[in-house]
Amino acid sequence: MSFSLSDYDYPFPKELIAQHPLPERSQARMMVIDRSQKNGAQKNWEHHSITDFPKYLRAGDVLILNDALADLVPFGDKLVPPLPPYIKRKKVEDFTENDFDRYRSVYAKTPGSKAAPTAGFHFTESLLREIDSIGVEMGHVTLHVDYDTYKPIRNDDIREHPMHGERYEIPEVTAEKVLKAKKENRRVIAVGTTSVRVLESFAKSGDRQGNTHLFITPGYDFKIINAMLTNFHRPRSTVLVMVSAFAGRELIQSAYQEAILEKYRLFSYGDAMLILQATL
Repeated sequence: MSFSLSDYDYPFPKELIAQHPLPERSQARMMVIDRSQKNGAQKNWEHHSITDFPKYLRAGDVLILNDALADLVPFGDKLVPPLPPYIKRKKVEDFTENDFDRYRSVYAKTPGSKAAPTAGFHFTESLLREIDSIGVEMGHVTLHVDYDTYKPIRNDDIREHPMHGERYEIPEVTAEKVLKAKKENRRVIAVGTTSVRVLESFAKSGDRQGNTHLFITPGYDFKIINAMLTNFHRPRSTVLVMVSAFAGRELIQSAYQEAILEKYRLFSYGDAMLILQATL
């Protein structure tokens, strides 16, 4: 395993940074990585659409969604969504109705975040109903996105990167669903790295609310999650390190290069990646 920052870097064409959401949430592509095949960095991935996500679920799975809602921020004389700086909006007129509607998930309800948890952007009400019809249990958590999620790593040794802490809360009903699933050897699937961080913080502390300073790096022993739906992340970011810890750094690097060759849309308004790790 590597703790060198340079190993979590990768080149990409800037034109792949998604500047606007797709016309429909359901149009997002989804790259599927099956880590349970134990093929190391070999090409154990497939290309799908987010509409195929339910095919990878089964009755008894528990799907965890972060319901955090990003607060609007001042921009000139208007309040606008807090889009990341790589999404270019030079003047207030550049913000579209889609920015207000789509820089949030359909289930976002808890204000207080400085940015939106983006993996949930791909879900529609129809997709959620389909998932429910399979017999998948769904639970909400809240992690208010702050500097820990989007601040780039500056230290050459990633273990020296400071985490400032992000507020989280797990409703009792969600905690009960997760604990029961683990006891019964059923899968827990996290939507987004923020949901992963909430669940793994809960596993370490037993607290359903508080501030988490957890930084998941290679060698971390995941206690709760068995699969993760996420987006494609920026180089040298804590979230890229997290998915590398979950799937394996070499596999993630290879998969990202494949995604770039296939012209997947990157970052907040971009496409999705489903990582399957454990076969239960």
